[in-house]
Amino acid sequence: MIFIEYRSIIKNMRRINSIDTVRGFSMFLMVFGHIMLWWLRPEDVWLQFWLYAFLQPLGATGFLFVSGVSAALSYRNYQSTANDSDTISMTTVRNVYLLRAFFILVIAFIFNSLNALIWGGSIWEWNALQTIGVSLIFAWPFLKTSKLFRIVLGILMIIGNQLILNVLMLYEGEVSLFGILFHVLFNPLDQYVILIYLGILIIGSAIGEYIYQINITEEENKRKYLFKNKLLIHMLLIGIFLIVFGFFYQFPNFLIFNTISSISSAVGLVITILSSLMLIEVLEKIKTNKSYKYFFYYSFYSFTIFLLHNPLIFLFTKQLNAYFTIWLACAVCIVLFGVILRFTYKKLGKFASLKAVLSIISFFIATELIEKKTKRSA
Repeated sequence: MIFIEYRSIIKNMRRINSIDTVRGFSMFLMVFGHIMLWWLRPEDVWLQFWLYAFLQPLGATGFLFVSGVSAALSYRNYQSTANDSDTISMTTVRNVYLLRAFFILVIAFIFNSLNALIWGGSIWEWNALQTIGVSLIFAWPFLKTSKLFRIVLGILMIIGNQLILNVLMLYEGEVSLFGILFHVLFNPLDQYVILIYLGILIIGSAIGEYIYQINITEEENKRKYLFKNKLLIHMLLIGIFLIVFGFFYQFPNFLIFNTISSISSAVGLVITILSSLMLIEVLEKIKTNKSYKYFFYYSFYSFTIFLLHNPLIFLFTKQLNAYFTIWLACAVCIVLFGVILRFTYKKLGKFASLKAVLSIISFFIATELIEKKTKRSA
């Protein structure tokens, strides 16, 4: 009965393919950014600089932003199901959400521990998994707040991050309260530090709220009208404004990762890409469920890919040049990854998706906890 209830929740969601496409594209950029970092010769570091200047903010920002959009859509869908269900309550919804975030965080600490053993890194390090896990946990209370509040809060977090960094930078490496606080918030500075990306996820959740409210409109023509003339045009204008602002604010700081300029232009670009793809999807000019299938696989298996692509670091470590061999290797990887992901999706489906498996496990644990509590109180 529980499994049937879980499947009914998934089926009740009207899927927006553009969201999967942007998330998959962001994961694609992260994977091939890592490959560039691992395989490029030290003398070709110039290519790595320019690729990271433009692609690293887009990959990280896109993934966290769309994670916020998805969190809001999932939350509202679960909430709607809970209101119409005798077996699922909002307590179950909360437990599923927090359990999944907790499991992601546990996996992140295991990943960090292995990284520390092999490369001498830190167990506390803001890689993508740790940032997503912590962000999802802290974002939960804000999913119930107004959209405007979330947008303002997210902006304040991004700006506040820079202000706090300016103060705590003086205590980097010190064994003091401020030194520890610097390590907790900013270790390492070139990764996905929590205040910025929690802010991005919260802003994404506000956009997800707008999308959900329009997406539940039953009348198709009205839904298309609202998407096209209300949501998407506004998103497109906001996205373009943020790109221009980020480019000119403290120019050329948009090339420096995690600055306000870089984050602004990256968020603007993600919103522009998402709104453009959604407009194409709504107008049905292109069959997005087929045209962007390659990036769908990266979205569906995002956490699995993030973990399993890491051994590639040992394949051509610091051996390939920037003029030919790195591009040849990446082209071969793009084709092979597509074939492997397509085969995996056909043969194993959601059972090879860490994200899907964690969601199912979290759902079963949450419902089991509610059943045990009900029996004890009976």
